[in-house]
Formats: sequence, C-alpha cells, structure tokens
Amino acid sequence: MTAVDARTALAEVQARIHGIVAPTGPHPVQSEAERAAVGGKLLRPRLLIAAAGGCADHAALVSTAAALELLHVALLVHDDVIDGDLERRGAPSIAGAAVTAATEAGLGAEHAQRLGLTTAVVSGDVLLARALAELARLDVPLDVRRAVADVVERALVRAAEGEHDDVLLAGGEPDELAIERVLELKTADYSFRAPLELGAILGGREPEAVEALGSIGTRMGVLYQLRDDVLGVFGDEAVTGKSALSDIRAGAPTMLVLLARREPEWSTVAALYGRPDADAGDASRIRAVLRGTGALDALEARIAEGAAALRATIAEAPVEQALRDELLTILTRCVERAR
Repeated sequence: MTAVDARTALAEVQARIHGIVAPTGPHPVQSEAERAAVGGKLLRPRLLIAAAGGCADHAALVSTAAALELLHVALLVHDDVIDGDLERRGAPSIAGAAVTAATEAGLGAEHAQRLGLTTAVVSGDVLLARALAELARLDVPLDVRRAVADVVERALVRAAEGEHDDVLLAGGEPDELAIERVLELKTADYSFRAPLELGAILGGREPEAVEALGSIGTRMGVLYQLRDDVLGVFGDEAVTGKSALSDIRAGAPTMLVLLARREPEWSTVAALYGRPDADAGDASRIRAVLRGTGALDALEARIAEGAAALRATIAEAPVEQALRDELLTILTRCVERAR
C-alpha cells in the first residue's frame, strides 16, 4: 500500500469510527462514548493497514482498523477508572466530566463520584460492544473471520490480565520479568502484536509472516511502554495530555522505578511513591532521585539497545521492503516520542 493510500485509508478509518459510535439516542452514555473516541493518534490502524500490504479487502480493512481503535479507547476508559485519572488527552476523562456535571446538577459528592465512575465503566462497555459488533459483521470468508476473532479474543483477555497484574504489583517490588510480563500483556499484545497480525491475516500473508510480524509487534510494544513510563513521570502534561502525578500516586510498577530501587538513594523518596495525595513537590523529589540514581539514563540506554536489536530483526523479516521501512519509521516514533 502506498503512503497516499495509507493516508486515505486512515481518513476512512476515522470516518468509520464516527459512524460506529454515532449515538442512536440521547443518552449521555452514548454521547460520552462518542466523545472518548475522538482525537486518537490511530497508531493501531496504521500498523494494521501497513501489515495488510494493500492486498486486503478494503472495506474489511477499514472496519477492522476502526474496531481495533475503539477497543483501544474502551480499554483507556476503563484504565482511567482503575487509575483514578480525571484527565485524558488534555481534556476531562469520562469519569471526570461526569463527576463535574453531577456536582453542578446538585448531587452530593459521594453520589457524584459514584455516577462518574459508573458513566465511565458503562461508556467503555458501549465502545466494546460496538467494536465487537463491527468485527462480527465483517464480510470476509469464515476462516478469516474466525482468525480475526481468535486474535482479538487473545489480545483482550491478555490486556485484562495485564491490567489486573499492574495493580497487583503496584506498591510492591516486582522483578524485571514480572514487569516485562505486564508490559506484554497490558499494552504490547493488543496495541502492536494484534494490529500487525490482523493486517497480515486480512492481507492473506503466509503464516510465517504473520508469526514474524506478531513477534516484532510484541517487542515494539514493550519499547513503546517503556517510553510511556518515562513520559508518565518526566513528560510535559501539556504535550502528553495526562497528569505527571498519575503513575506516582498509583505506585505504578515500572522498570524505571525498579532500576532506582536498586540504589540506596531511593529510600529517601520510597514512602512518597504510591501515595494517593502525592503533590508536585513530591513528584519533583522523585524525579531528582530517578535522575540521581542513574535509573533514567539506564532505562534510556535499555530502550536504545532494544530498538537497535529490533531494527536488525525487522531488516530480516519475511515481508516486502516497503513494510520493513514503515515498521522502522513507526519504531523510531515509538521510542523517540514526546506524547
């Protein structure tokens, strides 16, 4: 698929997303689901479209890409509930907006909070339902539809397991294997492995290529999340659209913190990491220790080494050079991004 075709397809994906989430009634759950679906980077559709190589049924490709993006949005909505985040993409999250609206309508604080969380959970459910219905309606051969369903089922189950384990490990002292496992489950599978596999399946690629692209996606997803963990503490909120206190307050079990915990200096801020009421001053102290212990530099080196190794793997992948080039471009953006 040429670059022009890819841009056109992404525009069609965005249009299809709007069509899928367009409210069928005036209920706020539907309007909030629609609002949440606007403004994404469309990374997953881009990966899927690239992996198809221009050989897939166009309508099925657009529908699958749109559905995958909506599954991503649904998981973000639920993740905001779990993490207690009231902001997403530089705007109030569904829960945050609902709490504000309920408070302004005169509901008590406890009732407003409950309504806000409920609105977010069920709006995420609406997005899941509409995405899965879109996939169920794909007009493709039965074996292809089953293969798509198998990938989506695996990715969603693994994302749920990863979300659970992320919270389970928070506040503890997990080892590297446990952290990497969470990165693979929570993010890498549904955000990178699944899009590449789905595109390859829809494009009729050989099993060897599907497997190779899935492996590349898993490794790329881990590197993406390692960068995300850096941005979660050191990122510019105006650019990332997410609070720089969220991971700190949640005590997120990141590789960055694991590397810092190995140094005695971490003990000076250990009690601050995971405090629900941590403030900007606490965050500043934690950032200073993450730098001072060398944890930030060590993680940056790890990301660079992982990216270099993955570039070598991509260069040998059993796919055409155009796809290799696109994967290299996306990898660079993943590890060098500021949001």
